[in-house]
Amino acid sequence: MLNMNLANQSAVVTMSSIDFLNDIINPARVEAGEKPVRPSDFHVRVNDEIGENINYENFVVGKTGHKTYYTILNMDQMMLVGMRESKAVRRIVLAKLKTLSSPPQLSAAELIAAIANNNVQQEKRLIVVEQKMEHIERGTIPVGYQGYSYLKATYGLSDAKSKQLVMAWSVPHKKVPHVAPGGQVIQMSVVHEESFEKALCQMMAEAEQRGSQWYHPKMARFSITSK
Repeated sequence: MLNMNLANQSAVVTMSSIDFLNDIINPARVEAGEKPVRPSDFHVRVNDEIGENINYENFVVGKTGHKTYYTILNMDQMMLVGMRESKAVRRIVLAKLKTLSSPPQLSAAELIAAIANNNVQQEKRLIVVEQKMEHIERGTIPVGYQGYSYLKATYGLSDAKSKQLVMAWSVPHKKVPHVAPGGQVIQMSVVHEESFEKALCQMMAEAEQRGSQWYHPKMARFSITSK
């Protein structure tokens, strides 16, 4: 139950008190020719040394069904508890804790492989970004759709009246990403041209000419320069 978080080239190490006992303290005692410590005795030492409010809500169940409660220790707390051991045991414990707190060293081959993998991932990310930009630049307007400036030039209805026609006749329309002349990505409104043309023809068939302008109940007065 070891947790290592490497950030800013420093390691934050935590370990359960049971793992600290079983993986570090007792192996160090055996190596130094001393008897292992029982979990109950060890946790008395932990409580006595740290002298803080320790959370013992977690537990593990042994083969006999007996529950052994444990707490989580940080590096400073493990150092304090380890210092209660004999000189020979302390040296072994300190060496093991130092190993845990040091970031793992990569071999030359592992380092080269890691750099190569990082370069590959970076290249993939760049390709994705380039593809997105290319899609924005040349694939913004779906097939069959046109912007309002095109509709105005083609059908002679102003932008405002074209938008009014689109809303009144429920002409399919949407917004798509578009690269402006300055390079800024904006949202562009586009309209389904065929549906727009049909709505325009229907509206003109129902419209009444009043002098140089036209009138339709859904459009009010409007001008049209073509079609």
